Amino acid sequence: MAGIAGLLITSKRNDADSLLKKMSETIRHRKCESFHTMTHNNARCLIVGSRSFQNTEDELFIIDRNEDIAFSEESDDVTSISAIFGVAAVIVDNRGVSLLRSLDGTRALYYGTTENLFAFASERKSLWNIDITSLQVLEPGQGITHSWDGNLVSERFASLDKPTKTEASREETLDVLRKALLDSFQRLGRDTACGVLFSGGVDSSLVAVLAARQCENTILVTTRSKGAHDDTAATEAATRLGLPLHTVELNSEIIWETLPEVIYSIETSRQMDVEIALPFYLASKKAAEEGCTTVVSGQGPDELFAGYAKHVKTYTEKGPDSLAEQLWKEVSITHETNIERDDRAIAAHGVESFFPYLDQLFVHNSLSVPVEWKMSPDGTPQRKVIFRELAQLLGVPVEIALAPKSATQYSSGSSKAILESVIEHVDGFSYLSKKKVARKVQDVLDEIACEIQMPNVQDKKRGILIDLGSVRMFLKRRESSSSGNTW
Repeated sequence: MAGIAGLLITSKRNDADSLLKKMSETIRHRKCESFHTMTHNNARCLIVGSRSFQNTEDELFIIDRNEDIAFSEESDDVTSISAIFGVAAVIVDNRGVSLLRSLDGTRALYYGTTENLFAFASERKSLWNIDITSLQVLEPGQGITHSWDGNLVSERFASLDKPTKTEASREETLDVLRKALLDSFQRLGRDTACGVLFSGGVDSSLVAVLAARQCENTILVTTRSKGAHDDTAATEAATRLGLPLHTVELNSEIIWETLPEVIYSIETSRQMDVEIALPFYLASKKAAEEGCTTVVSGQGPDELFAGYAKHVKTYTEKGPDSLAEQLWKEVSITHETNIERDDRAIAAHGVESFFPYLDQLFVHNSLSVPVEWKMSPDGTPQRKVIFRELAQLLGVPVEIALAPKSATQYSSGSSKAILESVIEHVDGFSYLSKKKVARKVQDVLDEIACEIQMPNVQDKKRGILIDLGSVRMFLKRRESSSSGNTW
């Protein structure tokens, strides 16, 4: 599991240990079990994390996952890190604490300051719990150093550069992509118990095939409403792949009971994020119940290989160069728009998230593929053309590889199911048309966030009369599991 929480106190205070305890309690699901402390004059740094190792005599690394950090051959200084997976905090005897985030963006690290205190953690709620609500996020490929005397310096050690279009043949390009994707799965051990977030589409089917080859214990997990696209697509695809499928059904009661948990876990009440995270959250919960330690996500190919209808529009109206630029920009911010949310939804159940398509070598090679090989506006299918060829090359049946797929919130039915749950549980909404209620769903989600005392939506309360039973149960569970604040 992956997580870090820590603080650097630049003056004599007697509450450092209690503050760190509050921070770590809030993210105990990330299993931060390694504790370290270092003092320098009147300053003190305390960190809990998933794993640690001594790089040099005066540098101690605390990392948020099991992989080692790789240094360049020329130097072992923290600014010359050539590759890390996740995030790391480095306590340096003569410097202070340095924070680093890998370029893949699959792990987040937030930080904030108050008087004489610099704090950081894998989730915002850890900082909210010690009353730090004005936060910043470390960007992928960024490092910051907070010195013992209170100075903060930022630097960038890696960036996602605009790729040069490959001059290799289509066959050579497919082979390069194949090798890069297979290499990304080498991070999983043979004995890893894997749960694959499964929809039956080409993205999740390909990672399912590769996870099953790499790991002896692999299951598929899908969350869907009865009658939704994923209801039949996932079942049929799992049968074709010959892998066991576990299904979580969405219904009004389950959704209403789960909404406070999802909003708390992903730290936002934004409607689209909740609609996407809900099926991931429930599927990951099921995977954890089935004994999985890692949950594999198929996020990434839509941004890498032009999987959306808007990509067709850009290609036909503005040309391939404009689409290549658009894809690069979308990949550059996918950590913010997708991955940070998804990782929190998965991690809430104490399991490790794995995003194989965001492996940096695979990302670089994918963005180097000519857009003309990704898009075929007059063909069938139109989108992700070469990616579908890659999937077939790696063992995905053609019927799955070429099948169309909708966005998660629509294919799983979560968008419609949340609307129906809101109608059933909010006073007066059953008398309104679905169209009118749809315009109020965001207000309801904000109301739930306010009721569970989420700091960043406190001023959005609308006064809608919601059924508070699920909120009270959630708060009761939080109170009984923690000696600190709700946040």
